[in-house]
Amino acid sequence: MSLHRLAVLFWKDMRYGSRNVIFIFAVVLPVALSLAVSLLFGSLFSETPKLGIVDAGGDSALAAALSDADFLFVTQFNAESDLFAALQTGAVEAGLVLPTGFDAALRDGTARELTIHVWGQTLIRNRAILSAAISEQVLALSGRATPIDVEIVPLGDGVALSWQARLLPFVVLMSVVVGGVMVPASSMVDERQHRTLSAISITPLAMREIYLVKGFTGGVLALFSGFVTLSLNGGWGPQPLLLFGVLGLGATFAAAFGVFLGTMIKDVQTLFATIKGLGLILYAPGIIAVFPDLPQWLAQIFPTYYIMHPVMEISQNGAGLGDIAIELVVLAVLTALMIFGLGLTAERLQTQIAA
Repeated sequence: MSLHRLAVLFWKDMRYGSRNVIFIFAVVLPVALSLAVSLLFGSLFSETPKLGIVDAGGDSALAAALSDADFLFVTQFNAESDLFAALQTGAVEAGLVLPTGFDAALRDGTARELTIHVWGQTLIRNRAILSAAISEQVLALSGRATPIDVEIVPLGDGVALSWQARLLPFVVLMSVVVGGVMVPASSMVDERQHRTLSAISITPLAMREIYLVKGFTGGVLALFSGFVTLSLNGGWGPQPLLLFGVLGLGATFAAAFGVFLGTMIKDVQTLFATIKGLGLILYAPGIIAVFPDLPQWLAQIFPTYYIMHPVMEISQNGAGLGDIAIELVVLAVLTALMIFGLGLTAERLQTQIAA
């Protein structure tokens, strides 16, 4: 295997393949979807955490200090019922109830706990910002170190998610699949239709090298698409290196599957029909995630779940390697089996072309 030949093939794919409609679609899709979701349901241009406060006494210095913070969007409510209603509709991400005389209790040490109510899947980043801001102001007002415990309590049954949180798994999955599957598959089909693969029978080039380059191109595009989607939606979470590694493994699986499709299919029309038919299997985990009332275990039936779920667990819930170990093992096994199958297919196709 020659690195020089691989580099030449990759440059040829990037130079001429980038003119292909599917290639352009794979690059533009994640940006377009992310912008649409963020503009319609999210806060692309306003990432400021939203806090609601009920100040029972009406004169709390803590409420005033938080309202003056330029990195928070604070709304004052007259009653707890109004605050909880706002949490249920997503008007605020977190709620704080300050009883009458809270400041005095804080200064004399009788206030021991302060509860922050959150609703749905508030971004872990925003929860951290809100908790840190409240803790900082409590310390400043009390003049004592760690005067009280700040506790974050999820409000509701956990299924009332914002539409941005519901759609993000589907957008991430589609971005990875389009770049990783469709680009190498269409490129392989195009090579077969133009009979350029037949030329390898009179050159030192091996079919495995072509597979490797096609897969690498698809993997790079899938990784790029996932990167852009998560970046535009503020979804990198507290462990970006782990998330990038998981995204890379998912991109490898998608690219290997794309090369396999391109090897099995002989024309573009059949390719599009096949991908359309496989759409439910490929995107089913993302579709199920959009409707949290559905049994979420159904998504585990589909292979692409093991790409989407670890990515979203790290991004939205701050999961560590131990939390997603089982899913990663399944994804690694699926990827290894796909690559092994491609190796066998490469030898068979090499023999057919040579004959």
